Order: sequence, then C-alpha cells, then structure tokens
Amino acid sequence: MRQHVVSYLIAFLSGFAMMSFEMLGVRVLTPYYGGSIYVWGAIISVFLTGLGLGYAVGGRQADRDPTGRTLPLWLLLAAGMLLAFPVYGHACCRIVYAAGLDSRWGALSLSLLLFLLPCVCIGMVTPLLVKLRATAVGKVGVAAGDVYAASTAGSIAGTLFTSFFLITWIGVTAGIVLAGILLAAGGGLGFLAAPGSPGRQDRKRDSASH
Repeated sequence: MRQHVVSYLIAFLSGFAMMSFEMLGVRVLTPYYGGSIYVWGAIISVFLTGLGLGYAVGGRQADRDPTGRTLPLWLLLAAGMLLAFPVYGHACCRIVYAAGLDSRWGALSLSLLLFLLPCVCIGMVTPLLVKLRATAVGKVGVAAGDVYAASTAGSIAGTLFTSFFLITWIGVTAGIVLAGILLAAGGGLGFLAAPGSPGRQDRKRDSASH
C-alpha cells in the first residue's frame, strides 16, 4: 500500500476514533451528571484542550523526528487507554461522583481525568502525518490540507456512525473498546508504513540485498 494512502487512512481512523470517543464520553458521564449543557461543555472543552496540546507537542516531535518513527507509539498508547477503559472508566466515575462536586465541576474534573491524555496522544498524530507527507511531496500546504481533510472526514463518519448506530448496537463501553481497536489498527499501519520505522527499514535492507 502506497505511503500517502496509508497516511490518509491513519488520519481517517484517528478522526473517526476521536469523535466516536467524544460522543460515547457524553454517555459515560450521563448517569452521574446528566446530559446537561455542563456535561457537553466540559467534554468538548477537554477534547479541544487535549487536541491543542497534542498538536503543539506533535509538531515539535515532528521536527525532531521527521521520519515518523514515533507515530505508531502515540497511536498505540491512545489505543491502550481506550482498550483499558472498562477496567478504570466507571471506577473513576464513581470516585469523582462520590466527592460531591456540583454538576459543572464534577463533569469537568471527570472529563479531564478520563479524556485529556488520550486526546493529547491522538492530537499528536496529525502534525506527524503532515510532516511525513510534506517530506514526501515537498509541499506543506498540500500535505496539511489533505491530512486534515482525511481526519475531518473520519470525524464526520465517527460522529454519525456512533450516534446513529453504534450506541444502539453494542453500547457505550464496547463502543469505546472498538474505538481503541481502530486506533490500534492505525498504529499498526503507522509502524509498517513510516519511513523511519523498523519494519520499513527492514524491507529496504531486504530489497537492497537482492
């Protein structure tokens, strides 16, 4: 599979998983703090904060490592947190709820605890992908536009699929696990396709030896 196709597929999967996680996150908090504007505001703010931090850190990481060697690691780290969500997610909800905070600060505290770090990891993916594509095509604007378009398409698909079908089909917790599986798949693609990854280097050496 050609590298640009892999890059866009990773961006799509990341956007899909992120928005699916956000939609499902509202349902995680609903039994404790309801579905009020406070809950939506807390979750949206935390997701945007995490993505913003991820963009900033990922951009610096991309300049230090333009080969994309670290790209799969951040995807797999985010995937691990989502896959482990059934272990810690509802326990954290009960602990924060037991603290007796009002719905505004309770929802915000719980959102920070559950969603911030995975969003940072997911946010780091986009600038790393942009750097890879810009290095390959020599055009930063084209690379950034294409990667963000693929990510946005994934976000739209993740929002619609999760809200229209996924929640009613498999429920909230299983849906978060599925989002983790999608991120893990993206991590696997990144590990195999990144120019600086061990797998890619091994294939180059094999080709050179023949």
